[in-house]
Amino acid sequence: MIASVSIVTYPRDELRWAFGRMGMDRPDLAKTPGLTFKRLVGTAKGTSFAWKPDLLRWGLVAAWESEDALDAFLHESPIVQRWHEHASEVWTVRMVPVKSAGAWGGSNPFPAQPPPPGDGPFAVITRATLRMRRTRAFYAAVPPIDLDLDRNPGLLASVGFGESPLGRQGTLSVWESERAMKEFAYGTDAHREAIRRRTQEQWYAEELFARFRPTGSTGTLGGSDPLASLLGS
Repeated sequence: MIASVSIVTYPRDELRWAFGRMGMDRPDLAKTPGLTFKRLVGTAKGTSFAWKPDLLRWGLVAAWESEDALDAFLHESPIVQRWHEHASEVWTVRMVPVKSAGAWGGSNPFPAQPPPPGDGPFAVITRATLRMRRTRAFYAAVPPIDLDLDRNPGLLASVGFGESPLGRQGTLSVWESERAMKEFAYGTDAHREAIRRRTQEQWYAEELFARFRPTGSTGTLGGSDPLASLLGS
């Protein structure tokens, strides 16, 4: 089993076309061999986790039965062909889930597996369905976390994403090492406080937290491949 995240950025004159593909790509995704989990998502602007939608950048979070299934999608799918015809950037990272807890849509799509040998970069996906009465508290906690992200030299990339404008939010962060990821998760006041309040105040009706070892990446995000120097992409 392998997971992937693709981030697709469009030029401004493709805005209407890109927005429409969120619905129109679903039939082709449903017919994709080896695809065990799929979520088409919108993204937040820049590297922030705060939900300020970027209508020119969209994503696909997926899980696959095998590397071969993912390779076939990336090389043969009409969805990916359309990405490259219309987008200004496409970046895809493939990852092995090494720790995963919680649920997304009622089940955990990323069962943990033995990590690849040796050291390497780390990635984290968080995803939550917010309780409506806790929405304000959740969004108020994000700006201090963003500040800590900006200050962290071990962060390679970060993207906030959502399945809907409000209420079903997620994040992808990519780190140069497991140590850098843990220093942010447990060594910064804002994030530790958010973890405490999340549990104590029951912010989420459903949540997932998954760690991954990236094993490959292609394309660019913001002009470069964040993992190129570590994975030889």
